[in-house]
This record gives sequence, structure tokens and C-alpha cells, in this order.
Amino acid sequence: MKRLSQISSRNILIIFLTLTALFLAQMVWWIVFQVRNSNQTMTFFLETVESERQWAIELLDAHYAEIYDAASATAAETQGRLPEKRTYCDPAISGMAMQKASAISGLEDSLYFSFPSGGDNLLVFLEQDYPDDLISANEHLSYVAAPKGKLSRAEWVTPALVQIKDDVVRSIMTSRDRHIKMFVMEGSFFVLLIMMGAYAIYLALARTRRIREEQLLFVHSVTHELKIPLTSISLFLDTMRRRNYDTKLVAELAPKMKEDVVRLGDLIDNILLVRKLADKEAETKLEVIDLSFELKRFSSGIRERIESAGGKLSTGIEDGIKVKADFPELIKVWETLVDNSVKYRRESGMALTINLRRVDGEAEIQFQDNGPGIPSGMEKRIFEPFVRANHDPKKSVPGSGLGLFIAREYVRRSKGSISIRNAPAGGCLVAIRFKVAG
Repeated sequence: MKRLSQISSRNILIIFLTLTALFLAQMVWWIVFQVRNSNQTMTFFLETVESERQWAIELLDAHYAEIYDAASATAAETQGRLPEKRTYCDPAISGMAMQKASAISGLEDSLYFSFPSGGDNLLVFLEQDYPDDLISANEHLSYVAAPKGKLSRAEWVTPALVQIKDDVVRSIMTSRDRHIKMFVMEGSFFVLLIMMGAYAIYLALARTRRIREEQLLFVHSVTHELKIPLTSISLFLDTMRRRNYDTKLVAELAPKMKEDVVRLGDLIDNILLVRKLADKEAETKLEVIDLSFELKRFSSGIRERIESAGGKLSTGIEDGIKVKADFPELIKVWETLVDNSVKYRRESGMALTINLRRVDGEAEIQFQDNGPGIPSGMEKRIFEPFVRANHDPKKSVPGSGLGLFIAREYVRRSKGSISIRNAPAGGCLVAIRFKVAG
């Protein structure tokens, strides 16, 4: 079953990573496609405006070529006579005149064609504003001032005279840039969402796996904790049965059986308490307590236990500190910390220091031992249910991994905080803080 679960988790992770890669590839392709499409749209608009420009130039040149050919034919027909006005009724022509070839001068500000007609020249004057009037109908184009004087050829409107307006090009470029920016930002946003979602799913999978490992560890720990006292009780009962309830033997074994029963009861109570704390069902009663006095009394009560285990207890408790807390729960927190120090004590001997002092308007209680400490990075996880920092299958250490979780919940219910870290000189240092009352 365990093997199947590991394979399933790995397959889920592979599928998840594959889908994430596909989503990211799709988003990158979408961004590239939209950028390319924006560039193509810009090119299309620029080519369209350029086509309008070429069409306007060709239209004007075709018109002036028609005027040029008609005026040339008229000059040949009239042979020095000025043609009738009806023959040059065209908005592009401002007038005609006959002038001696030797007398053509002072026309530098005019725009005209000149054709020989008999001994004279037929001058066809062009309306200088006509190209501008025609081109102004197109909002994309502008007309540069026309040349002055005699025109040497019929198609005199060059690309230099008809330009695409700067603001049109600028508008097209700005629109392109705006769309690219929008697509890149939207694409990046969705890529970020996908990556955040992927990371969240990864964390969820990792957490699920960690929870499963912790649950397996809990089952192992609880099974171990249940099996030892049950085995002990079973052996005691078998021993008493085989010896026909010897009074002396019963008196010797009964206290040990009672101790095992209490141990079982405490374990079951802790498991039930975890559920109540998680569901916010447990009630709390806050009261002002003399923390200095109660901590001194607690220290005196555990001194014999510490010394009987080959340890040494030191205290540094500041007087006159009062806090508001649930006292019975606070006592259980202290007992849990002492139990952990005893369980994980070194073979060379145990040293426990309990301090109380004021720090920044708060009361800080410190429990410091000389044990193995906790692995780096577990300073927060150690307070989660079923987590044990120094669980070693080769070394039987009683416990279910619930004590520090319950301790943290008790401290929080009294509006306090609890933290754990490795002490500079070795061992664990647990700090509990409460606001000073009054």
C-alpha cells in the first residue's frame, strides 16, 4: 500500500508538471502570436497609407498629363491665338496667356506650362492650391508647397511633395506598442497566475505527502505508546495468574499497572484534546496570576524529579510579575516542557534552567536544557501535531508528537506566544511570552 501511494504521488506530480509546462508554452505562444499579429497589423496600416499616397500622386500626375497634352495640342492649333476660355475650364488651371518667347519674365511666383504657338508661347497657369485641396480630403496625407516657375514635364508631382502625416505614423506605432504592451502584460499576468497556481498545487502536494508521513509517524508513535503499557499490564496479569494472586506480588505489581493505565489514559486524553482544540471546542478561563510565585512553586515541585533523574535544576525568577492566563493550562505547558527535557536528556546528565524576566513590557519565561536540540528549519513545524523533532526508530523515546502542539494552543488561548530555538551553548531554549497584567 505504501509503495502504491508513492508511485501514485510521483505520477500525479509528473502529470501536474507536464500540464504546467503545456500551459506555460501555450501562454508564451499566445504572447508571441499577438506581438507578431500587432506588427503585421501595423505593417498593413502603413502599407495602406502608402498606397493612398501613391494613388494620390498618380491621380494628380495623370490629371496634369492630360492638361499638358490638351494644352500642347491647343497651342499647335491656335498658332499664336489665345484659345477661348471654355477650352480650359478645369479647376487645376487658373488661366492662359500668349506671350512672346523673348518677353517671358517676372513669372517666378507662378506655376505654369509653356508651349510654342506660332511665334509666341502659350502659357498655361496652374492653380497652386489645387493639389492641396485635393489631398486634404485624405486625413492621412499632407501636401508640401508646390514648386514655382515653369514646369519642364507634365508629371511634376513627385513623392517628395506628398507626404504621410507624422502624427498618422506616430498613431499607428503607438497603437502597435500599446497592443503589444497590453498582450505582454496580460500574458505575463496569466503566466504569473499559472506559476503561482502551480506553486500552490506543488505546496499542497508536498503538504499532503508531509501530512501522510506525519500520520504514519503518529500511528507508529501511538501504537508504540499503546503497546508498551498494554504488554506490561498483560505480563503483570499473567504473572499474578501463574502465582495464584500472591498478595505480596499483587502489592508490588499493582502500582506499576496503575502507572501504565494512567499513561494510556493520558495518551487518549491528549488525542481527544487535539480534536477539541482544533475544533475550538475547549473552554478557557483567564485570570490574573502571580507568575513569579507560581513559577517558583512549580520549580520547587519538580526539583526532586529532576535530581532523581540525575539532573540539575537552576532558576532565575524575577519577583512581582503578574500576567493574565489560564493557570491550569499554563501548568500543563510547563509540565510538557519539563517532560521533553527529561525524555531527551543526555546520558552524561541533564541540566535545566528556568528563568522569568520582563522584556519590552512583557513577561518572558525561558526553559533551557542541555539536550540534543532540534534540527535546523523545524522551529515552526515542531509545534504541528504528530511532529517529533528527534524521532529515531533505533531509539525508543516515548511520545506521540502532540505535547508541543497542545502547549502552543494553550499559550495562544491565554493571548501569549511560544517559540523554540537551539540555545547558543547547545540544547533547546523555549520562550513563552505574555503581556504583563496591571
